[in-house]
Amino acid sequence: MSADKAGANIEDAEWIKKLALIIDEFRKINQDITANQMLVLLRIGEHPGITQSKLAELTSLKDGTISRICALMSDRGHQGREGLDVIDIRPVPGDYRSKGQFLVNNGKRLYTSIKKLMTD
Repeated sequence: MSADKAGANIEDAEWIKKLALIIDEFRKINQDITANQMLVLLRIGEHPGITQSKLAELTSLKDGTISRICALMSDRGHQGREGLDVIDIRPVPGDYRSKGQFLVNNGKRLYTSIKKLMTD
């Protein structure tokens, strides 16, 4: 095997280890967390106060999907499932129809931990 191929395999192995650590961090808030929920949480951490319509735009998810994910990740829950209480949904000042999404509690801790893993 060439040195280039061996180096690529080592780099791939490190990337896989890092990804596994990131997924493990997300699973601390919910064993069954989905990729879409992970994506939404990261976008909220990146853009505190982001509206659900902007989340839909940034994630390419439908408005209804964003609404369900945000309800589940808040303290409200969705369809009989207990909320994860990692985001807070608050009115946007000056726009009574829009709500901003903010990380709270374990959501802030998780975002900080994930960000550190991604940049190390």
